[in-house]
Amino acid sequence: MKISKNTFENEEVILDFHEYDGCKFNNCRFVVLGYGPFVLTECEITDCSFSLAGPAFSTIQTLSTIYHSMGEQGKALIEGTFESIRNAGANTPA
Repeated sequence: MKISKNTFENEEVILDFHEYDGCKFNNCRFVVLGYGPFVLTECEITDCSFSLAGPAFSTIQTLSTIYHSMGEQGKALIEGTFESIRNAGANTPA
């Protein structure tokens, strides 16, 4: 669902399956459930927080378990995953 030029204030905003374009968010809590993609384009975000729930939260729990229970090999695996995330799109033209 595409939402354009709306203002959200003091509310929970589910990101999954939404495209926010030119919106303003003030003191909101963004929630990613992990069911589908989302887009935030040219939005103003002020004093908002971000949280994961549902499958997205389960994914974080899994990564945490690997990191903390598999010793140095687990840490290297998760750090490698984060490095891939940090570099995603680094060689892609804008």
